[in-house]
Amino acid sequence: MIREAESKDREQLSNLYRMLVPNSKKMSVLEEQIEKIRMDPANFLLVYEEEGALLGTLTLNICLQAMHGTRPYGLIENIVVHEDHRSSNIGQSLLKYAEEYCRSLHCHKIMLLSHSKRVRAHQFFEREGYDGSVSKGFKKYL
Repeated sequence: MIREAESKDREQLSNLYRMLVPNSKKMSVLEEQIEKIRMDPANFLLVYEEEGALLGTLTLNICLQAMHGTRPYGLIENIVVHEDHRSSNIGQSLLKYAEEYCRSLHCHKIMLLSHSKRVRAHQFFEREGYDGSVSKGFKKYL
């Protein structure tokens, strides 16, 4: 089942994020922030849950722009599937859910960011129709 995260999911989300960035000292998953995202109509913290266990998550942001009329775009970040459940269609289900939502809003594109060294994840994203050759992503941490 895919649903929006709730504050009670904080610990399980933290565990999933540690699988994405194992040695991060900056990571801080807060119940208040989960609820703030839940209440924001343009931001979504989605989780894939099975029998009470969170097996995957992604963040979807709907972004406004001026270039394509009234059509927004989607931005996906922090997609992670529990390491014991990879290759079991969880990531695919999460991406499909996000894509269907973006289509319902008439988004003109979905962008996805992934660490440059996550080659296996990049192969998965390409199988799902994301083209890593059309743009180059840049980040500046503040």
